[in-house]
Order: sequence, then structure tokens, then C-alpha cells
Amino acid sequence: MSRSIQQGRKTRERLMDAAAVLIAEHGWGAVTTEMVAERAGLCTALLYYHFPSVTDLLIDASLRLAQYFGTGVLEGALAQPGPTGVKQLLGALTPYSAALPDSRVFSEILLAATRYERLREGLSPMLRGFRAAVATWLHSEGVADPEATATVLLATLDGLILDQVIDPTLSTQGFDEPLRRLTGIPQIGARARQTATSS
Repeated sequence: MSRSIQQGRKTRERLMDAAAVLIAEHGWGAVTTEMVAERAGLCTALLYYHFPSVTDLLIDASLRLAQYFGTGVLEGALAQPGPTGVKQLLGALTPYSAALPDSRVFSEILLAATRYERLREGLSPMLRGFRAAVATWLHSEGVADPEATATVLLATLDGLILDQVIDPTLSTQGFDEPLRRLTGIPQIGARARQTATSS
């Protein structure tokens, strides 16, 4: 890969990182080209070189964040036995840090998806993939009707994200047991029982 291509990729990433932080701080509609360029430490001309508009930048940054959630947080949680996986999913709903976007970003993305077709079209297959992965995990944990349960589980997490935006004092600590019961995940997952039986 040439140096200029690598540099261009890094510039795009800096702009998308800055956009994500600004969405969290100010909300989607308040983010301007100048704000993103200043936060990224770049000139506005570079933003327009890499993105047709600030809206396109916000959409790309949002899709990147959603993909990160799926490949990072979701895959990590689904590699765990049921109760541990639920706890890890809830642990991802935390205030903004360098590692994880906060609830405000995701609530803004969900709202923006009702207005921007390209964002909605990008998120749709991702969400279907997330639901399928969760359903496979639930099936391995012995949960009845894993497809419908996956939809309920992800919708509940979406609801908790929105609730945290409205009430920032809301903590998801201690929600893992009710969520485990809601989804029908056994206290000791099927995989854990199989491992115990075979050893």
C-alpha cells in the first residue's frame, strides 16, 4: 500500500473519530464542518476532499461505529457463556471513553437513520447480521425461539441506550440477571453444562 493511500486512510479515520466525539458532545444536527476540522486538527479542505459533505462524514462515522460495536463488543460477548455474555453486553453501555462510544452517539445514530436513507440502508444489513449472530449464540445456550429472543434482547439494549440519554444517572449494573431471565438464558448456559459434563 502506498504512503499516500495510508495517509489518506489515516486522515479519514481522524475525521470520523472527531465526528463521533462531536455527535456525542453536541448532537448530530449541531456538528459543523469547522467543528470537525478543528477537533481533528485538520483544515476544512481536507474534510471536503474525503467526504462530499458533513452529513456524509457523519453517516460514514456512524456506520463505522456500528460495525465496531458488532465486531468488537458483540463478538466478544457472544464468545462467552450466556450469563457472562449478557453481563458483557450490558457493560458496553457505558459513558464515552476512548474504547467505546457512549449512549448519546447511538441514540443520535438511531434517530438519524429515520432521516437519512443511506445510513438506514447501511445499518439494516448490519442489524440483521447482529440478530443472526445473537440468535446463534442463544441457540447454543439452549434458549427457545432464539430468533425472536435475539430481536427482543437487542431491542431491550436499544431501549436502555435511549433511557441512559434521558436519565444519565441510570446505571445498568445489576440488570444482567433480569435480562438473562427475560431472554430465558439459563443460570448455567448449555455450553458450560457440556464442558462440566465432559470433564
